[in-house]
Amino acid sequence: MTGSDALQRYVYVLLAVVLTVVVLYYGQSLIILSLVAALFAFLLLPLARHVERWGAPRWLGATLATLLLIVVVIGSFFLIGWQASRFGKDLPALQAAFSEKGMLVLAWIEDVVNIDQREQVRWFNDHLSGMAEYGGKALLNVFSSTGAALAFVVPIPIFVFLMLLLKDKFRIFFQQVSVRSNGMVLDVMVRISKLSRRYIRGVLIVLVILGVLNSIGFLILGLKYAVLLGFLAGFLNIIPYIGVLIGSLFPIVIALITKDSLAYAVGALGVCIFTQFLENNFITPKVVGSSVSINPLASILALLGFGMLWGVVGMVVAIPLTGMLKVVCDAVPGLQPYGYLLGEDIDYPEEKRINLPFLGKKRPAAPPAHDPPLS
Repeated sequence: MTGSDALQRYVYVLLAVVLTVVVLYYGQSLIILSLVAALFAFLLLPLARHVERWGAPRWLGATLATLLLIVVVIGSFFLIGWQASRFGKDLPALQAAFSEKGMLVLAWIEDVVNIDQREQVRWFNDHLSGMAEYGGKALLNVFSSTGAALAFVVPIPIFVFLMLLLKDKFRIFFQQVSVRSNGMVLDVMVRISKLSRRYIRGVLIVLVILGVLNSIGFLILGLKYAVLLGFLAGFLNIIPYIGVLIGSLFPIVIALITKDSLAYAVGALGVCIFTQFLENNFITPKVVGSSVSINPLASILALLGFGMLWGVVGMVVAIPLTGMLKVVCDAVPGLQPYGYLLGEDIDYPEEKRINLPFLGKKRPAAPPAHDPPLS
């Protein structure tokens, strides 16, 4: 490949990346709606097929699957709303308790470093006002993006129903598209469907398990709003790395505010660490497995990138989207190195291995018909 060809290819790749980001940013509303609906449709597809095997019409299978989705979502919102209403009623008391604990902290600092409480308050007002303003803006952005996402909840069941009803039409479409690519497009879509189904089902099961375990631990400690805090921590676990830290802060803060002993906050931290140890080493490997084999660096970059594009919703769907991208890269010969870069494998797969120094020992060159080039 000449220098001009390499430069031309680089320009094409850069242009494709820029156009993709522009489309993802300006078309985020429709893309998020279609993506979330497709993920739920992949999850409910086996149920719809199972109903059809009983001799029921196709529309009945799609209807029952969609109704199940609606019942689960409404039940989840009802549980969260019931717990949140209790938290809202106690909010004035929590604010008073927080102020009281804050005065104790100021008195402790005065005893230790001999700084007057008025000077401490003045210092906090001078240095933390900007941080509070920044935190308020960040929190406002979170709630605004979340509210925008909730605005699309209503059409999602309609999209899911139509996708399940027209699933055979989609299959025929991908079959016809795959004629010129030896069935590659249909094979990629089948892989994406299976990957999405395994991932979403596994994440939901892990969410419920973590919510139950956290709630039991917080109830044993006697924390208020134990069920709300437990399932909130389990839900935030959907966002890798960041969600775990945020979900652990809420029970610790509640323990510090509502309890007189620091041991309760330490106990809440211990519950979070214990459940995360179980989740990382036993629950997720058994339930989710390696359905989305993305390495940590690619996961963090995907979280940051989709978070910048789509906010909180982007962080939630970043991992399955990156997993779909890896499936496409693994299927297309020219994109296989990118799939390897996204994956967790340390050694390059033998059937895709190429003669590069950093991959270790070179393998003998194979005939072109059995070892297509990766360029």
